[in-house]
Amino acid sequence: MKNQRLKALVLLVVAGAAAAGLVAWLLLMNEGRPPTSAMAVAVVLGIVVVVSSAIGVDALLRGKAEQSGVPSPPADYRHAKPLFLLIGAAAVAALVVRQLLVPDSFGEIGYFRADAIGEEMQRQPRHIGNDECRKCHEKQASLHDKDAHARVACEDCHGPGWKHARAPEKNKLVKPSTKDRCLICHRLLDARPGDFPQIEWREHFRFVGVADLSVQCTQCHDPHEPLYMDRDINTARLHPLIHRCRDCHTSRVNESLPRPDRHPAIFECSYCHAPIVADFQKKPHNKVRCTTCHLFFKISDFAGRIIRDADPRFCLLCHREADFRSESAAPGISWPDHLDDVAESDEDRQKRCIDCHRERIHRLIKETGHEQQD
Repeated sequence: MKNQRLKALVLLVVAGAAAAGLVAWLLLMNEGRPPTSAMAVAVVLGIVVVVSSAIGVDALLRGKAEQSGVPSPPADYRHAKPLFLLIGAAAVAALVVRQLLVPDSFGEIGYFRADAIGEEMQRQPRHIGNDECRKCHEKQASLHDKDAHARVACEDCHGPGWKHARAPEKNKLVKPSTKDRCLICHRLLDARPGDFPQIEWREHFRFVGVADLSVQCTQCHDPHEPLYMDRDINTARLHPLIHRCRDCHTSRVNESLPRPDRHPAIFECSYCHAPIVADFQKKPHNKVRCTTCHLFFKISDFAGRIIRDADPRFCLLCHREADFRSESAAPGISWPDHLDDVAESDEDRQKRCIDCHRERIHRLIKETGHEQQD
């Protein structure tokens, strides 16, 4: 019995020492990538811990059994030896594979390849910036610069341009022609600021009379000059901040409902332009918001800039003839064939839509006695 206890004590001490060595190795491993030889030592220590613990516990149990007078069969490790041999072989194979596959710099300064830092620093930049695009696309850049999208980089829509800049004919850029590309920024979401241009596209289609749901945004909106401004936005006149119900209310609200006296005043066009708004309510366009045509761009918490779109192409966003338009859509015309039908001189061809169709929108400012502002 004493021999069994002594054997068990020795084996458990060996197992404890091996376990301590394994823990020490694991702590040192955090300092960097351990060599394969060190890992082999750790594997051997681990096997010693398991084998010594198993045999030691077996010897201890045998000693207790002999003390109680219960005979125990002789120790037999024939089945255990193949198992430990397989575990050892698997460990050796894992170490060999690790030595072959894991890069030498892995773990030097963390759990990644240290060489990756230098490789990333030497990699060709994927985004080249608007200045590089301007070298070949000056016309598009000049239109883009005066638009509300002036701060949006070309590559935000067209993707990285470094390959295209090197070989334009061989490497073509992406032409974002699908709705999903535009809706990345303009999809109606409660999380977006209320003054940010956003739409629910199916509702928008119903409003403008688009029957074909496969129509893409770019079939009506020029992506390089979507608002057709006749001046730089930074030169447009300043205007007090125009509030909307949804600036504070994330849920859908009916902005035509009367507001209680205790409700904070919301700035409306009628507050200052009452004669024009009253006249506008009698016109065919009275369902259109004022800011649909008089575009407002917020530049601070107190003010913005407002622009009146007089370019014919802006009116054609709703009034161009197209196969995808429904019967309930706004009246459409064929452009520029319409000019051939009505223009009597070159001077007539330079006129804006509102020069002839003002009565369908609202009266001129001077006709209402309202002060003219520009």
